[in-house]
Amino acid sequence: MSPLMAVILTIAAIESKGASGKPVVSFSPNWATILTYESITLTCDVGSPAQRDQRFTWYRNHRSLNINEQSYTVKYAEQEHIGDYQCRAGTGDISEAVRLEVSGAHVILQAPPMVFEGDTLSLRCHSYDKYPASETKFYKDHKEIKSLGTASEFLMGKVNAEMSGLYKCSRRIMYHSSLHNYSDQVDISMQELFSSPQIKVRPDQVTEGDHMTITCDTKLNPRRATTELQFAFYRNGHNVQGFSLSNQYGVPSVQLEDSGNYICEVQTPTGSVRKRSTGVQMQLYGAARIYWIIIGLSLLSILLIGAALTYKYRHSLALPLLCNCLRHQKQGSDSSTALVRLPNEEMGGPEAENLRASEEFPEYGNLPLRAAATEEEDVCYSHINSGQLHRVFSSATYRPEDCSVIYCVVKPTEPWENTSAQVSVC
Repeated sequence: MSPLMAVILTIAAIESKGASGKPVVSFSPNWATILTYESITLTCDVGSPAQRDQRFTWYRNHRSLNINEQSYTVKYAEQEHIGDYQCRAGTGDISEAVRLEVSGAHVILQAPPMVFEGDTLSLRCHSYDKYPASETKFYKDHKEIKSLGTASEFLMGKVNAEMSGLYKCSRRIMYHSSLHNYSDQVDISMQELFSSPQIKVRPDQVTEGDHMTITCDTKLNPRRATTELQFAFYRNGHNVQGFSLSNQYGVPSVQLEDSGNYICEVQTPTGSVRKRSTGVQMQLYGAARIYWIIIGLSLLSILLIGAALTYKYRHSLALPLLCNCLRHQKQGSDSSTALVRLPNEEMGGPEAENLRASEEFPEYGNLPLRAAATEEEDVCYSHINSGQLHRVFSSATYRPEDCSVIYCVVKPTEPWENTSAQVSVC
C-alpha cells in the first residue's frame, strides 16, 4: 500500500468516525451558572455537515423536550431550567449530559461547564447590573490571585491539568444604600483532552525487507470527540514524518538502517496541547543473523538439557573405581596371574590418603600395596572411604568370580572415632 493511499484511508476513517460519533452540547455564553431571568442558548454540535439536516431531539434530566431544532434558547431562566441537558441527531447516539445551574444569589462565580487542557479560560465574578459593584477579587485554593476593582472578568489564558483547584471570587455590592461583601466559589477540574500517545509496531518481529507500520495510538475525550488531532513521527530524535492527520508511519521495505528509537507526537491544530509517547527501540535483523541466532539458541537448549541430566544422575556418574583386576597371561603357561592396580601415589586428595592405609597402620605392613599373586590364586585389593560414598553400586569392571581372595581395610574417616582398623579376609 502506498503512503498516499494510507493517508487517504486514515482521513476517511477519521471522517467516518466523526459522522457516527456522539454530538456535544455547548452553551452560549459559555457559563455553567447564570442568574435568574438571564438568557442562554444551547447548541447540539455534530461532527458531520450531513447530520445538521437531521431532526434533533433535546432532553432535560432524561426527559424529552418539545424541541426539534439544533439550537435551543432559554430566554428567561428560572429554577425549572436547572438540570442536565442532552441532545440527539436523528437516530444517532445521545450526547453526554451538560449541567445548567440558575442562581438568584447576589454574586456568582461563572466558569465554563467543561474545561479542558489547552482551553483559554475566563472566570467572571458576576452580579446584577442594577447593583453597583467594586473591589472584585479572585482566589485559588484560598490564596488571592487577582484584584480587578470594578471589572468582573478574569482572563487566565491557556490552562493545563496543574491549574485545577478551588476557585473563589468576592465583590462589594451596593445594596439598599449600603455596601455588602458577597462571594461565591466553584471547584474547577481541567480535564484531559486526549490520552498520552502510545506507539504500536506491526509486525511484532521485523526482519529486513518486511513492510513495517508504526501507529500512534491515542484517545480523545468523548466530550471533545470532534477535535482534530495531528501526528508526527521521529527516529533517534530526527523527524521522519511531519505533522499530518495520519496516525501511521509506514516503511514499505525495512532496511537495517531503519533500526532505532521511535517516538510519536500528537498535537491540536493550534499546538495548544502537545504530547509525546515513550520511545520504542526497534532492532532489525538480517536473515543471516536470525539464522545464527536460531542455531545459537538451539545449542544453548541442548547444553541446558545436558546439564540438567548430569545433575540428576550425578551420583551414578561420579561412582569411584573400587577395584580393577587385570589379567595377564604368563608366557608359556596356561595359568593366570591377577595384578592389583591402584591409583598412583603421586595423585593428591582423598584417594591418595586412602591408599596410604598400610603406612598409617604398621601392623598391616605385611600387606603389599602392589602384589603379584601366585599361579594358584588371584588377588584384588580395595580400599573404600565410606565418607565419600552416598550410595554403593556394583563396579562395572570388577567381578567377584575373578578374584579368589579379597583383602579389606576399613579406616575411620573422623578423628573422633575410636574404632580400630581391621583387616579381614572376605
